[in-house]
Formats: sequence, structure tokens, C-alpha cells
Amino acid sequence: MGLCARSWFTSIWSQRCSAECGRGSRTRSVVCLMDHVTNLPLDNCEGERPPEVTSCDSGPCQNRLEWYTGPWSQCSAECGNGTQTRSVACILNSDGQMEVVDQLKCSSLSKPITSQPCRLKPCGVQWYVTEWSACSRTCNAGFRVREVRCLADNIVPSDRCDPSFILESREECNKQPCVAEIDPLCSDKYHNCMVVVQARLCVYSYYRSVCCASCSRAQETHPNSFQNNHIRR
Repeated sequence: MGLCARSWFTSIWSQRCSAECGRGSRTRSVVCLMDHVTNLPLDNCEGERPPEVTSCDSGPCQNRLEWYTGPWSQCSAECGNGTQTRSVACILNSDGQMEVVDQLKCSSLSKPITSQPCRLKPCGVQWYVTEWSACSRTCNAGFRVREVRCLADNIVPSDRCDPSFILESREECNKQPCVAEIDPLCSDKYHNCMVVVQARLCVYSYYRSVCCASCSRAQETHPNSFQNNHIRR
């Protein structure tokens, strides 16, 4: 009983070259058949496999104009709305030699776009604040305010900010007490008179003399603290 013949069969080459001018290629189908009927895997056929691609030449390219586009740039914004750009040039293709020419020569051709919108990711939402206003008082604890807003993409108001991270919109300022004008000869000669005031040492004449200004202000603000004062041991 004879073995079935397994042979290569090919279609005709494609009529058109892949390139309109210059060198290109043409293709054809290659199959393996048994007894001219059954299609077999290509590795089951006998003999060398015929080529499926061959080169072709459509003749020299004669002064063909075309647009050339460069790669897109990175998006102009890391988040939110941005823009990408690319370079576009008019190219004269003369027998495979490329030359950049005036774009007016390509005016009859549809020009590719040079920019397009892009958006890498949302910017997310976060709290934004204005500068603090001036203090409402110059002494005895005034207050100042600022505007606090939740914004998305830096400009769009949102209600998705975490309320636990909201920034203060009001705070106290100029907490020092308002005091009457003090004798110019009454001044602080000690480098840290606030410690003297806090330790209630102003009841002693020595400390009152070296910390005159601080002790005078403390006495006007808290007069009771200078009565019946004593040091605990």
C-alpha cells in the first residue's frame, strides 16, 4: 500500500507592490496538501518550503510631497487637563532622498494636527487657603481670618476633602495685654524677665528694678498676684 503524497502548493504573487514607488515587497500563500486535497500542517510537507515574500521595485519616487510628523511630547500637566504637541514638516521625497521644504508646498495635502489635549490622571482634591487677614486688635487677643476651600484640579470646588484635615480659618493674634504708657526709665535689664514674671518674683524689689517693664505690665494685668505673695519651699 503506497504512501500518500504530501506536496507544497502556492498561490500566484500579489499583483501590487507594497510600495507606490521605490523598493517594496509582494506576497503569496503557501500550503501543504496531501493528494492535492487535504491541508496539512506546514512541517509535514516534503522538500524545501517555497518563499512567501519576494522583493519588487515600483520605480523611482519622483518628487513626492508628504507631511512628516514627529513624536508627541509629554503632557504639559502632571495631573488634570494638559496639552501635547508635536512637530509637523513638509517633506519632498525625491527617489528616496528626503528634504524639508516650505509648508506652503504641502498646502494641497491634509495637514496633521500639531497639538491635542491630554489628561494623565485627576489632580485629586485638597484644602487650599488664602493669606491671613490683618489682626482685628493690636493687643488683648484679637483674631485674624482666612478663606479655606476644598478644590479639585486646583480650580473646581469640591466636597470630597477629608474633614479631619481641614485647616483653621480663624485664630487669635496679638495676645499681649494692652498696658498704659510706662515710664521711659522703667525698662528690662535682665535678659529673660518673662521667667521672673512667671516665677512671681516681681514682689521683690531687686527683680522689680531689673525687670521693671515686664513686672509693671504683669501687675496691671494681674494685680491680685502681687498681693500676699510668698515663695513655697
